[in-house]
Amino acid sequence: MRLRTPRGDAHLLEQQAPDVVILDELEDVYLPVPFDHAGHARMTEMAQGCTTCHHYTPEGRQYPACKACHGISDSEADINKPALRGAYHQQCLNCHREWINERNCDTCHREKAGAASADSAAPLPTKNDMLGLMHPPIPEPDTDIYGSRSPQTTETQVIFRHREHVHRFGLRCVECHHERSCARCHARDREQERPRTLAEHHRQCIRCHKGDMDLAGRTAGRCARCHWREDRPKPEPFDHASTGWPLSRYHDDKSCRSCHAQVPFAKPDSNCNACHGAWSPSTFNHRVTGQVLDKNHAEHDCDVCHVERRFDRPPTCDECHEEDEGITFPAKRPGPPVGGVMGEPDQ
Repeated sequence: MRLRTPRGDAHLLEQQAPDVVILDELEDVYLPVPFDHAGHARMTEMAQGCTTCHHYTPEGRQYPACKACHGISDSEADINKPALRGAYHQQCLNCHREWINERNCDTCHREKAGAASADSAAPLPTKNDMLGLMHPPIPEPDTDIYGSRSPQTTETQVIFRHREHVHRFGLRCVECHHERSCARCHARDREQERPRTLAEHHRQCIRCHKGDMDLAGRTAGRCARCHWREDRPKPEPFDHASTGWPLSRYHDDKSCRSCHAQVPFAKPDSNCNACHGAWSPSTFNHRVTGQVLDKNHAEHDCDVCHVERRFDRPPTCDECHEEDEGITFPAKRPGPPVGGVMGEPDQ
């Protein structure tokens, strides 16, 4: 078995899985088989990961090559551990039979007779090479509209903003398309599939939208975020202001994952210091808040005006000024506002 990567950098093989594996130990009637390892590795994210194929890994070792356990000679095999030929075919045929219902050898193998000899200098498989074929890119749709057939609801349409979930919310495909086999898209008899239940339709959504789908959410009308009747307007796209926290111009261009690292998204600490803990007069330009600090205030530490560094609350003045002075924000400011009005940029 020869391993090759497009980068040609051999030491990288110790740090990451190979892109292509050339299966050539059993070369006899057929040419070696180029195996798109990287493509298959990505697909296994929808199942059990590398253990989908590397089903046994001794403790303390990286995932071993098949031949580390399965002998080349068929005479060495037993019913509990097939020889290498049987191991390859057992792992491949189960998926490919389900995927394209093909069992012919020439689906993966090229006969040697009349074929060019295979050598180590042969080019890597390309998108035009049926052997080692990469799955073509699948561009996500902008919006999916589904018809609801459930007798339990009067809403007849369902909207899923696919592009928004990928690009705005930063979801990877595998976070929704999980435990799906190739046959989900490629099976030839899909028209004979049984209708999915209401629970099955919602299974991919409930991880993030459990609070929308429970009794409290349904009572509050949250189903209308995705479901609607044809004679009514479509649900509006997500607006962060609906969470009670409108995004300022300094945050509205950020990825959701900048603040919500994990899926499902959790409510982050509203204290600005949770993200901006290194603020100090020497490193922070207060002008970006829309408020310039005069020389009397510019040297103060942040928590003099922002008690407990709670930047999500209005500043206070009583740390330095007596109550009878009547100095409060915003009636009395610590300097001119940017652009003359709080929050507006300079002209």
